[in-house]
Parts: sequence; C-alpha cells; structure tokens
Amino acid sequence: MSDNVIEIESFEKLNSLMKSMEFSVRWLVRSEIGPGWIGSSRTIDFYLDNYILSENEFCTVLKKRLIESIPIPNKSKDHVINGYGDITLKNNQLEIAYEWDSTIPYQHPSEFKEGKTIFFP
Repeated sequence: MSDNVIEIESFEKLNSLMKSMEFSVRWLVRSEIGPGWIGSSRTIDFYLDNYILSENEFCTVLKKRLIESIPIPNKSKDHVINGYGDITLKNNQLEIAYEWDSTIPYQHPSEFKEGKTIFFP
C-alpha cells in the first residue's frame, strides 16, 4: 500500500469511486509486549486502490461498524492480530470478505478466522 491519502466524506462518494477502484481494509492489533514496542494498540486503515482514506468522521464511522461486525479487539495481551479484507458493494451495502490471524510474537499463528459480512450502513 502507499502513503497517498484520499478524502472520502460520504457513503455516496465512496459508492461512486468503488465503481472504478478497489476498496480494502487492513488492521493490526499489537500485543502488550513485542519486538520494538511496549503497550497494546489497534490500527485500522481503509484503502481505495493505492490511496489510504484520511481520518475523518466518515472513516471513524466505517471503523466503528467494522469493529462491531467482525469484531476487532481494541488490545491484546499476548497475541498480535493481523487482518485484511476486500470490500465490495452488495445491494448498496458494504460487504467485507476478511481473513485474520492471531500470533504470539516469534511463533507461528495460533488462530485463523475468515468470513464475509455486511458491515455498512
């Protein structure tokens, strides 16, 4: 992915752009202690092709709905959770086909999940 940023302020604009661009999401939940960090945290980034969605009110709503639908924990004691999903339009709603894995740092993934769900609106 890239550092190019795109501003999307409404579902209507996103819907229009999704007709010619791929929409996806990546998330990372870090464990309490890992290589190069202390303190658990969660990041979620949405992408339209190679553009990352800027942080604004609409992006915050997308993240909230995604977290509620999958769910993605806010923090993790021992595991690092990596996830991604491809997002498509289905009956004017956003549907995500996602995969994620949970791994203790320096070990093999211990849990995998995948699924498909409508998460917006």
